[in-house]
Amino acid sequence: MKIHQSTLGAAIALPVFLILAISPQSLLAQDDDLNVPGLTEEVPAPGTVSDGEGTAAETGPKSLMDQIKAGGKTMWVLGLMSVVVIGLAIYCPLDLKRSNFYSEPMVKSLHGHMADTDLEGLINTCNSSPQLLGRMMIPAATYLTEEGYVKSDNDMIRDMVADASIKETRGRARLINYFSIISQAAPMMGLLGTVSGMIKAFGALETSGMGDPSALAGHISEALITTASGLIIALPAIFLYFFFRDKLDEHIATSEEHAADILNTLRRAMLGIDTKEAGPAAVSPGGSEQG
Repeated sequence: MKIHQSTLGAAIALPVFLILAISPQSLLAQDDDLNVPGLTEEVPAPGTVSDGEGTAAETGPKSLMDQIKAGGKTMWVLGLMSVVVIGLAIYCPLDLKRSNFYSEPMVKSLHGHMADTDLEGLINTCNSSPQLLGRMMIPAATYLTEEGYVKSDNDMIRDMVADASIKETRGRARLINYFSIISQAAPMMGLLGTVSGMIKAFGALETSGMGDPSALAGHISEALITTASGLIIALPAIFLYFFFRDKLDEHIATSEEHAADILNTLRRAMLGIDTKEAGPAAVSPGGSEQG
């Protein structure tokens, strides 16, 4: 099998090598004149256009703006998508800083309030902090202040903290999801521009035939540029989506771990107040024990 594969590879490579070696450029490089007098015309060199009098004028390479204009109206939508991606790429690192979710002073302060069963101080600290950890603890702190602490309510209080975490981070998750939306929409928009350009190209070919290659080339440029632009926007968008999504999940998970530790501090404090009493122990909103 290996011999057959090597033979097949050699059989494919040899004709390709011969074609490349005997190229039209090498044939034209010979001294023989292959032009037929009276039947051939001088072909302008690449990168030149005829000025109408038989002379060729240099056009030079197209600028980036010219290529964007060649993409047609679809490039406006793709340009807007690129602006959104760039804006989110600048905003998300600022919004996803650890200090916006939790901090060591905040964690120590909440642990201290729970250890002292100071629920009023806990609420005041949470309300004065814009951090996610504080916002997560507000529903639990409010419930504890109004109803008091009972060990059997641990699961319900944890659910309240988890629900508050989802509510507070919904806006951040929505912004990050825009990366995913754009990463899927940009190639589709580029494909739409491709289809539009090809329709125009075939329409020009049907109308004027091959007499005006520049019109055909312009429509083909529109088709290719929109596809390339859509992919250029989509590739960084999908990478940024996964990067920022994982960063957000990491900060949320750490904040929930701190919240669970803070609730455990309250539970241990209550068990330390009365560890021998049977049945559920409770603390009133003022900090006194309830039976």
